[in-house]
Amino acid sequence: MCGICGLCGSGSAADHESNVRRMLSAIRHRGIVDGVWIHQGVGLGARRLPIIDVPHSAQPLFNEDESLVLVGNGEIFNFRDLRQKLVHRGHTFRTQGDLECILHLYEEGGDGFWSELRGQFAIAVYDVPRRRLVLARDHIGIKPLYYYWDDGLFLFGSEVRAIASHPGFRKRLNPTALADFLCLQYVPKPQTVYAKLWGLPPGSLLVLQDGDMEIKPFWSIRIDPAPPARSRESVAIGTREHLRQSVARTLISDVPVGILLSGGLDSSGIAALAAERSGQPLRTFSIVFKEESFDESPYSRAMARFLGSEHHEVVLDEDIIFDSLPRIAGVFDEPFCEGSAYPLYHICQCAKDYVTVILSGEGADEIFAGYEPYAGQQFLKYYQYAPAPFRALFRAVVHRLPVSDNWISWDLKLRRFVEGGLFSPAKAHFWWRVNMNDAEKRRVLNRDFVDRLDRPDTAVLYEERFASWASEDVVNKILATDCSLHLVDDLLLRADLMSMAHTMELRVPYLDVDFVDYAFSVPSRQKLRGFTNKIPLRDALKGIIPDDIRTRVKHGLNMPYQKWFKRTRWKSLLHDCLQAERVKSLGIFDGEGVRAMLAEHERGTHNHAHALWCILNLILWLENNPV
Repeated sequence: MCGICGLCGSGSAADHESNVRRMLSAIRHRGIVDGVWIHQGVGLGARRLPIIDVPHSAQPLFNEDESLVLVGNGEIFNFRDLRQKLVHRGHTFRTQGDLECILHLYEEGGDGFWSELRGQFAIAVYDVPRRRLVLARDHIGIKPLYYYWDDGLFLFGSEVRAIASHPGFRKRLNPTALADFLCLQYVPKPQTVYAKLWGLPPGSLLVLQDGDMEIKPFWSIRIDPAPPARSRESVAIGTREHLRQSVARTLISDVPVGILLSGGLDSSGIAALAAERSGQPLRTFSIVFKEESFDESPYSRAMARFLGSEHHEVVLDEDIIFDSLPRIAGVFDEPFCEGSAYPLYHICQCAKDYVTVILSGEGADEIFAGYEPYAGQQFLKYYQYAPAPFRALFRAVVHRLPVSDNWISWDLKLRRFVEGGLFSPAKAHFWWRVNMNDAEKRRVLNRDFVDRLDRPDTAVLYEERFASWASEDVVNKILATDCSLHLVDDLLLRADLMSMAHTMELRVPYLDVDFVDYAFSVPSRQKLRGFTNKIPLRDALKGIIPDDIRTRVKHGLNMPYQKWFKRTRWKSLLHDCLQAERVKSLGIFDGEGVRAMLAEHERGTHNHAHALWCILNLILWLENNPV
């Protein structure tokens, strides 16, 4: 695990070295050892966190004749198999690390080997004789990688802040990214919050040579159009064996490894399979919320007892989170307010005292249909076929339900269902999942700002991604859409940022590419029936974890800001940020629309907590990151 950065452009070697070191300084939290390489207008930098081959494998890495140079972030879990084959073919290695094999694979096959790697990575390789720079990002997008190209200057880095620290970077806001953030609580890539700055798509290469840039995909999710007929038992066995392999891969480390344990199906499955391979008690880490409807600690404690793990807990309440808001906000170099980021920051802070690598359950929901909106797709066609008078009556009843501030309460679920119930599957899914739909977004943005947007409706992103998969399996297409948006740009980004803020590596066994390929070979009808979800995973873990945990309903890690907005400190912050003059000064919002939304929320006629949370965070981010 590392942070990487680099540049290509005119200037002296001394200036390039100074600028690369400046970029590394901006991401110094990502590692403990710096390495810099400068050559004829090119600069590469790495801030290394040693995980494998700890005393060696300093970066940059070189091949035998130093014609290739590499800096990299992440781990290649199948490096021993690759290394053995390469040694047999005559290659000489300088280290026992995992990234060196990439240099020799490039020597043999150019750009054709990337799909062979199994791991999580963001890599830069510079081919000195050909003056050719190659950037690569792992199949799923577990590790972030950004690039900037403007007026002859090319920059790249693991975080936006690395690129933005270069004196040649011109900071100009991207209005469409800000509008999308209000809907999604994150900025969907490849765009970023700044013009000319982009995220490299997952499973892609960027090649820069002779002043030309090309982006080439090497992998994408494939939904099997004619999946093989398999029994439920066969699917469960395949799921279990693929997950065992994935967990084994992610346990490869020369430093201590722990498990984030929520007490839900996903993390408990990882922990149990990790325990099978461990010769000593696991170290597990959990969050305890004082808000009862958000707390899962009875289940995480039960699972820890079942495992016999060395268990650690972090207790959070509204005051702890409130006091840490400025510190955590400083980790985000783009607008971002996914609620689970805040407790994840605190649990990583605790875990850092015990381990350097931690495993987490991200991805299981997106590949095995774990969220309730996926179940909604099964009922969508029936609702749309129902007579109009029935739909009107149902809608009226739903809107008369009392508004609850519990986490994703039934009134909120039903309201979202009927509001999106007449749309296409992709647009309906967008309507059900977002913090603020496109209609609500237009309500709070001023007209002049809307006129500057490249794409007024964020829902189009979902519709375009959904349409890119040629399959009749609607739910699997929705899952693939979420993998390409919500998973990579929200959950995986926050996992990287929150763990690296404490110089830790977070690994995600469910997103091993072989496991993902297997999951998408299973038709959605075998993943989801009614409200019973993640059927292959639940079946696979039978007899491995306790049944009361294996059959639990999805809860999710989040924080109860719906309730907290009613309490003094949080309410004061919200009202202070939403003052008419403060909102108007940003040139983005319609002040009356924002105040009307706040008034409806406080009267209890609508639960706008999610939308207000996004507005609050965007205001604070814009004020703290002036252009």
